[in-house]
Amino acid sequence: MNYREDVDITRIGLWYYYRWNIETYFKLLKSSGFNLEKWQQESAQAIFKRLFVASYACLLVWEIEHTNSKNMLAIRKFLVRLSGRLVARKKISTSPALLAGLWNFFSAMDMLELYDIEELHSIKKELNDFMQMEF
Repeated sequence: MNYREDVDITRIGLWYYYRWNIETYFKLLKSSGFNLEKWQQESAQAIFKRLFVASYACLLVWEIEHTNSKNMLAIRKFLVRLSGRLVARKKISTSPALLAGLWNFFSAMDMLELYDIEELHSIKKELNDFMQMEF
């Protein structure tokens, strides 16, 4: 096996850390969030715009995941719960769960801007009556 003795083991560990972050980013783009391989944009500019927005969302998830404050811990737990995804017992969150939670949160906030609370309760009642069950 070829290796260089002048490369510090700490540096190799750091490189692996960076590589793993890149792999996590591509996982979000491809299979755990944005389904990059199913995009159907027809121009390079359209692909660039979508990739730019998706990359910004991935950066936001990374920031949420790596900020260690009491408030951010509560936000991570909130987003995971909102995502509906399960995480391992000893983990608080995963990148895909945070991304899904963010999507659901922004969608809910958008609905709250479009409809007032009485309209939402009315829609809920109509759905309950239609389905003949309470949710």
